[in-house]
Amino acid sequence: MKKITLNEIITYFDSQVPNQYSRENKVEWLSEIDEMIYELIIKDRENSEISSFNGYNADTDDETELLVPAMFKDLYRYYIEKNVYYSNREINAFNNAAQLFEMNYENYFAWYNRNHKTATTAQFQI
Repeated sequence: MKKITLNEIITYFDSQVPNQYSRENKVEWLSEIDEMIYELIIKDRENSEISSFNGYNADTDDETELLVPAMFKDLYRYYIEKNVYYSNREINAFNNAAQLFEMNYENYFAWYNRNHKTATTAQFQI
């Protein structure tokens, strides 16, 4: 399954939402969302390709693959977007981006849940 890189999502975001925020800001936000995804969705799953997550920082290589497959890249776009609008105090735009983020996050979670059993469920036998 194709993954999206740090550089690809930042470039995609900047083409969709012109903004004044630095690469470092966006990398920090991407690290936040991938940490949340790892801890809440991926960590306790059977047959996960990812065994740990250490975050991203200003020194992270642009070609680093993010945790979520490319088909769910809008999850990243709207997470960064809601942070931009929140920082700009644009509440209506923030609310719209937050709703779109939640929808994309739920779609990813549902897909991941269908394809990866939890470790405890995988051990349960009737």
